[in-house]
Amino acid sequence: MRHAQGFDLHRAMGRPPGRRARGGLLGCLILASAGCLAAAPADGTVGEIIVSDCPTAGKLPVTFQIDCLHVADVAAQRLCRPFLENTACKVFPAYRSMTAINLEETCPSIKYTIYDRQSWPHRGGEAGGLTLKCAVEYLVDYSVKMTSQIGPYDVHELLHVYHSVLGALPSPHVLFGPSMTEAARKIGDVKGYDVRLAQMKEEVRTFEERFARAAARSPAIKCRLAQGQMEATLYLENSQSVYAFYRKVARSRNPSQADRDARFNRMYNIVSGGKARQFLIDHGCAPF
Repeated sequence: MRHAQGFDLHRAMGRPPGRRARGGLLGCLILASAGCLAAAPADGTVGEIIVSDCPTAGKLPVTFQIDCLHVADVAAQRLCRPFLENTACKVFPAYRSMTAINLEETCPSIKYTIYDRQSWPHRGGEAGGLTLKCAVEYLVDYSVKMTSQIGPYDVHELLHVYHSVLGALPSPHVLFGPSMTEAARKIGDVKGYDVRLAQMKEEVRTFEERFARAAARSPAIKCRLAQGQMEATLYLENSQSVYAFYRKVARSRNPSQADRDARFNRMYNIVSGGKARQFLIDHGCAPF
C-alpha cells in the first residue's frame, strides 16, 4: 500500500527495520526534555536519537528511535529531533487515548528511518512512507520537513502501526480521516486541524456526486466510499465518535473481505445508534 503524507496511498511490507547508526548508541547523553541522544557523527550532524521519556508525561511505555544517517542536508537532520519528540510526546499519547490500544504489547519500541529521495531503498513507486512491523521508513519531505505551527510530526504512519492491532481492515485507510483530524486537534496543531476539518466537510458535502462517478468506474469500491462517508459524518456530528469507533469495533484476523466489512459496518451502526445500516446497504455494502 503506497502513500504520500496526506494522500490515501500506502504499502506495508515485511522488511526488517533500517540499519542502526554507525557505532551504535555510544556515549548516550541523558536529555532533560526527552530520552537519550546517540553520539553524533564527527561532523556535528545528527545521527540517531532515542526518546524514552517526555517532559510532562515522564517515561513512555514505548521507546521511539529515529535514524537520520540517510539524510544529507544538515538543516533537515536538525529537524529529526523535534519530529521524533513531537511524535513520541504528543501524537503517541493522543492516539493512545483515542484508540485505547496499549501499543507496547505489540511494539515496545518503534524506529523511524528517514531517507533522502536519492537514498530511498524502495523502488516500487512508494511515494513517501512505508510502515513495517514496529518500524517506519519515510522520505524526508513527508516526515521531518513536514511543517505545522508546532513543528514536524507524524500522524499517518504511526496510525498504521496502531491499526495493525485491529487485525484485518476493510481498507488500508479506514478511520484515518477522523483519527488524524482529532489527533491534530489534541496536539495543538490548530491550523492543521482546521484544514483537515474543512476538507472533511467538503468531502461529505460532495459525497453523492463523487460516489456516482467512482461507482460507475468500479462498483467494488462503493462500500469503501460509503464507510468513509459514514465515519466522517459521525465525526462531524460528534467528535467523540472517533473514540467510540475503536472501542466498538471487533478485532479479527479473518482475511475475508466480507468479514472485514461486516465488522466495521456493525461498529458504524452501533455508534450511529442504528442509523448507519440502511445508508451503508443502499450504497453498496452487503447486509450485515
